[in-house]
Amino acid sequence: MIGDKLTYHSSFQKTNNEIIEKLKPQFLSKKRICIAVGGESGSGKTSLAYALFVDIENKLGLKGFLFHGDDYFFLPPKDNHNQRLEDIVNVGPSEVNLKLLDNHINAFISDKGEIEKPLVHYDNNSIGTEAIDSNCYDFCVVEGTYTMLLRAPTFKVFIENSFIDTKLNREKRARDIMGDFNEKVLEIEHNIISEHRKYADMTVKNDIID
Repeated sequence: MIGDKLTYHSSFQKTNNEIIEKLKPQFLSKKRICIAVGGESGSGKTSLAYALFVDIENKLGLKGFLFHGDDYFFLPPKDNHNQRLEDIVNVGPSEVNLKLLDNHINAFISDKGEIEKPLVHYDNNSIGTEAIDSNCYDFCVVEGTYTMLLRAPTFKVFIENSFIDTKLNREKRARDIMGDFNEKVLEIEHNIISEHRKYADMTVKNDIID
């Protein structure tokens, strides 16, 4: 996503070391893998995913690609919000093209070469495309609200923090539209996403939240 600044947080190193240790045999065997990181809005999933991505590259000398679930929404951010305003029942996994994301991850893992994926420009409220060559990468990380529902990832990490835990972080991030309606949206997402931990290979609690 264009417009979303990524910052490396060393506070995730302990969690990342555990994940890397679990997957080291697959990394060392040169088997291409994909790690999914999921959780509620503001839980730190993007920060954890990026830190994991960086740590794998630095510690194992591999090259990775980071997929963002936000790129796979059917509508750009403001249009998606307006659709929710029209009918809040629209909130949920159906807002995201999970099938396309699964297909792209499968193509990446299978080393199918060039993949043309969607790319959201947040400030412009638009969705374009970008081409990536899977031959250039050794692994991928995918982060997003509903990534636990994906079938393609090799390993799934779920952040347990709820929308109540993450309120201060969302206010600081100032990316989401705050207010009673948005809190209702987050409550609906919470009721959906809290069930997804059963699909995870590993659950973590983000005590830092950033």
